[in-house]
Amino acid sequence: MSTALSLSERAAFGLLAVTAALAACFVVGCKSEEDPRPPVILISLDTLRADHVGFMGYPRETTPFLDELTAESVVFDQAYTTMSWTLIAHMSLLTGLYPEQHKVWTPESVLPESVETLAQRLKKLGYHNMGFHFPGWLDPDYGFGRDFDVYLSHDNLKQAGANIRAAMAKRPKDKPYFLFIHLFDIHNKPVLRKPSPLYRSPAPYDEMFMEGANELLKDTVSYELWHMATQGLSPDQRDAVVAQYDGGIRYIDDELRAWTREWRAAGTFDDAVVIITSDHGEGLAQRRKKYAGHGDTFEEGLRVPLMIRFPDGLHANTRVKEMVSHVDIVPTLLDYLGAPSDDRCAGYSLLEGRPADSMLVAGGDKMEVIYQWPYKLVRKRDLGPDSGLLTNLLEDPMEADPYTAARDPNFFMDRADSLRTSLKERGEGWFWPDAGEAPPEGPLDEEQLRALEALGYTGDE
Repeated sequence: MSTALSLSERAAFGLLAVTAALAACFVVGCKSEEDPRPPVILISLDTLRADHVGFMGYPRETTPFLDELTAESVVFDQAYTTMSWTLIAHMSLLTGLYPEQHKVWTPESVLPESVETLAQRLKKLGYHNMGFHFPGWLDPDYGFGRDFDVYLSHDNLKQAGANIRAAMAKRPKDKPYFLFIHLFDIHNKPVLRKPSPLYRSPAPYDEMFMEGANELLKDTVSYELWHMATQGLSPDQRDAVVAQYDGGIRYIDDELRAWTREWRAAGTFDDAVVIITSDHGEGLAQRRKKYAGHGDTFEEGLRVPLMIRFPDGLHANTRVKEMVSHVDIVPTLLDYLGAPSDDRCAGYSLLEGRPADSMLVAGGDKMEVIYQWPYKLVRKRDLGPDSGLLTNLLEDPMEADPYTAARDPNFFMDRADSLRTSLKERGEGWFWPDAGEAPPEGPLDEEQLRALEALGYTGDE
């Protein structure tokens, strides 16, 4: 049975002692054969909704392998991305900064040189860095490829596997490695003009959760489903779309099982820190009349699965109930590896615990979402302090009836002011790179932008 531990309890059980020992070894300078630094594997499963994952309570067997891996891992039940958009979310994941800090939030954005990525930090610790990503938003021109020894794109899961196997075989064996994997196969793949499924995975996954799904959707145009109204779909067709989305999840889960089996046999997995998460969720036309949006600022878009497997079974099979953020992953890894802490990181080491103050979950140049459990405030930045939607997620988990200033002005203003004040106090010490460092020209040409827009991405998404 899984054991629920608070972050402070986990620290008391010995995580801090482990990090202190590692830090001492860094000071004296360990030889490679005695190097305690573990491999680090970070896997991002693009567009994976937390509530469609088995270990998060989903009834379908979408993730039997990941469910099994929880027995070796710490699972964070309330983990959040910083935006339901691949570009912004991954930059926060790999820098430990909120979007307001790294400012990579449009196709014209480039990460300032003064901001260190996780790969750059690990390179300083002697790691051999290998990254594998779906082309587009994680291209190196945005700053993602800095200090990777290998940084390759792939079109699908099978190609990713081949690239990873080749790079792992060639990596230097006297260094710890960092393996970053971004998989896009769960994501929708709209096809312009001709009929095609919105979510496409190979047989038998395409009909694993609904026999006849292909027949039901044979005349639908996926590009139209993504961008236009879906009211013409029957309930069975809507169910078929969700079933095929779930089939893509199972497809990746089965492949991860096979990869992990290979890694274990090669002796490259058991000593690794393994982090598995998603950049954002998916809307599935739950609230909109189209499938675009990746869940926007609702829980289905911002809440993500997150599990961390530490070597040697450290605190395996535990659940953490507190809210955590993607920006906590970099400081957590630095802490575990015994590296010096960096006050520029906006998050916290989860080995020490996250205070129960306000947490900026999503942010950008237009919107912000602030949490202080169980309250959630969604507001546009350019409107006044009495703007926005305030939800008590314990009372209204579906966010169907939020508070507004017009509905209950005293309650709304009191809670909203508390959230904003707490966040402002936290943000006073944040690191703010010089905005002038970012080159004025965007890294994508018109052809690349058209290709990304065909996948459902625009600057507004």
